[in-house]
Amino acid sequence: MRMLIPAIELVAGRRGDKVEVLMRAGRYLRVLFSDTKTNEKSIGEFYFTENDTTVQFRIGSLSPGSAGSFISSSLRNMERAESIRKELRYLKIPVLRNRKRSLFFGESDFDTFGPGSAALGPPADMSTGDLEGRQDVDPKLKIDLLQSFPRAN
Repeated sequence: MRMLIPAIELVAGRRGDKVEVLMRAGRYLRVLFSDTKTNEKSIGEFYFTENDTTVQFRIGSLSPGSAGSFISSSLRNMERAESIRKELRYLKIPVLRNRKRSLFFGESDFDTFGPGSAALGPPADMSTGDLEGRQDVDPKLKIDLLQSFPRAN
C-alpha cells in the first residue's frame, strides 16, 4: 500500500489527472481520478488479497454519457490502470473465468474454461515460469514500446 499511493499519484501527474484518496481501510483503497482534459471522473478500487501477493483492482467512470463517450472513457481507464500496473512493475495474472462444469455436482476433467486461460494454452503445455507467474524478467527491461518514448539523447 505504501508503494501504491505514490505510484497512482505519479501516473496521474504524468497524465495530467488529479487524484484524491477517498477511503483507505486496511488492505482496501478507493481513489477518485479527475481527468483535467475531459472533466471525467472515475473511481479506482484496489484490494490487496489477504495472505497472498495479488492486488485486485478496477477503475470505472462515474460520468454517464453516450455510447461513444462510454467507449472513450473505458479506454482511458484501461490505459490508466495499465500505466499504474507498469509503474509498480506488477505482472498480469491470467484469470480462469467462464467455467463450464460438465457434471453439476463437482469438478471433472471434462470442465472447460473461458478465454482467460486460453492465451497460455493447456496447463500441460505451460512452462514452470508460466505456472508460477515468473519469466525471469530483467527489471530494467522496458515493458513495452511506449515506455521508450520520448527518447532522451
